[in-house]
Amino acid sequence: MTATGDFLPADENRGLEEVGPTYPTAFGIELTPKVQGIALAVLGLIGAFALYNFVVQPVQEQKNALEAQVAEKEAQVAQQQASLANRAALQAELDTVIEQRVGIYSLLGNGQSLDTLLLDINQQIQNSNAAIADVLRADPARLDNAQLAALGLSREQIQRVKTVFSGNPQLQKMLYNSELLSFTPSPSVLLADGPPELNGKLERYTVSVSMQALFPQTQSIMRNLERLEPLVVIRDMQQSIAPPPEGATEEDLVGISRLLLTDFTLEVLVPVGDPSVAPPPPAPPAPEGEVPAEGAPPAEGAPPAGG
Repeated sequence: MTATGDFLPADENRGLEEVGPTYPTAFGIELTPKVQGIALAVLGLIGAFALYNFVVQPVQEQKNALEAQVAEKEAQVAQQQASLANRAALQAELDTVIEQRVGIYSLLGNGQSLDTLLLDINQQIQNSNAAIADVLRADPARLDNAQLAALGLSREQIQRVKTVFSGNPQLQKMLYNSELLSFTPSPSVLLADGPPELNGKLERYTVSVSMQALFPQTQSIMRNLERLEPLVVIRDMQQSIAPPPEGATEEDLVGISRLLLTDFTLEVLVPVGDPSVAPPPPAPPAPEGEVPAEGAPPAEGAPPAGG
């Protein structure tokens, strides 16, 4: 048989086998699969960097800023809660101090203290005179010795008074009656010679008192004054034998208990202002070199203005 032309020469087949695949080129670089893979990897890295830089990073920064704000707010809330708790503790402490202050100041006087003192002394004098009047009206033989001793008297003295002054019952009472001779208040002055923490916060009221009474009655009145509320200070007490009443002589009063003339000064301290109201806090010292406001006291240790 005769072969037909269906087969290419061997040389031509060999030429076709030697021709490889062709790839596109860009910027003079053939884009082989390897080059394309590297390019895709580089593009992926660039995309990832751009995504992080323009999307993730701003979100992360915003998140961090929000977390910082939340932490700051939480710290502020905690600080406010601590401040409220501290304020409640300080308020409770202030209430306790004010209660103690009111209790202490209640021992002092007030605007009616002098009237109270006058009424109290007069009441004690009247009680004493009523007891003596009962003794003078009674029969000396029936008098109780204990009652007489409490008044500073004796049965013999009462009998002598009734004998010597038998025709003058009024004079008999005058020999033993207590009497408030004077009660003279002086204008109040601001305390300036006391403890530093009290100076300027208390007023001192003084009363000059003169009275006459038997020794037991005088002692009882003075003791009652010391136990009074408000607190009373007794100063400059002087005592002497009272002169005989009109109608009696020294010779008539021999062997008879005599009245004592007692002079003394009462001092009553009265708070300035309401003790139940907390005083205003002291003004902070002015910074160095700064002149205090007009009317304000100079800072501690600072020389006075114009000095």
